[in-house]
Amino acid sequence: MTPLSRKFLGDRIRDLRTERELSQEDIARALGIHRQSVSLLEQGERDLTATELDELARFFQVPYEEILGEPPRKLKEMKKDAKKELRFEPQKLRNLLLYILEKIGGRPNLGETVLYKQLYFCDFDHYEKTGKSITGLMYRRLQFGPVPQQSQFNSVVEDMLEHDEMKKFPQPYHGKQQIRYVALTEPDIRLLSSEERRTIDNVMGRLGHMNAVEIEEYVHGDVPWAATGHKGIIEYQLVHARVPPYAQQDEGTRSGVVEKAQFADLESALGPVTDDEYQYFAALPHLS
Repeated sequence: MTPLSRKFLGDRIRDLRTERELSQEDIARALGIHRQSVSLLEQGERDLTATELDELARFFQVPYEEILGEPPRKLKEMKKDAKKELRFEPQKLRNLLLYILEKIGGRPNLGETVLYKQLYFCDFDHYEKTGKSITGLMYRRLQFGPVPQQSQFNSVVEDMLEHDEMKKFPQPYHGKQQIRYVALTEPDIRLLSSEERRTIDNVMGRLGHMNAVEIEEYVHGDVPWAATGHKGIIEYQLVHARVPPYAQQDEGTRSGVVEKAQFADLESALGPVTDDEYQYFAALPHLS
């Protein structure tokens, strides 16, 4: 977290505390930390963990965005231009899928649930570093992790299946039916910039060995997922509240991205997750 964003977060915590006439000791008891740690938070000299953010939101009885969000005027300006900045790019998703499958698709752990999280980290890590998502794909927060917006994801996958660019099939894995994807063609890497490929390679290198349980547990510590309500659209802007090991930028390079990055809450346009979609996600193996 940059010094600027830490300072803003510290000011928000102090304001919420003083509005309720609470002491730093009251906050410390609620979070299970020392009073000095609360003082460091309010001074912008300490990061707030995802668990502490959750406890703080419950204690203050406010949504996460009231703690993490930008000042109201700036937030409105950001939302006004967000759709221009965050655009779904089907060809980018097609080539990202093929690139991942070409590199690690043969590993037995890469079922559909793991693939979803690989896509999530590729998009959100790249947004944190550059202010832009690779694919513009939106993700929803379900209890077992982020899942891609199906109206976007399925349109690309179905087209790829129809044109024999990819194969999708069930396969037994640790006593469950795992949904797997296999690439039948090569990615057009010209459509992925060298910077995007570095992000993807970094994600695969860090997380490519994880099975469904391991990557599910890992993603639950990431602020964008943790700070989003159940079934809600995960806002890309939340990456700027990340702390290690999720944060991809050091403090000297992230501040510029925080100033220029945009985010969108497109839930009204995309619609809520349907019962059929939710049942499909719930039926996928999450314990393999």
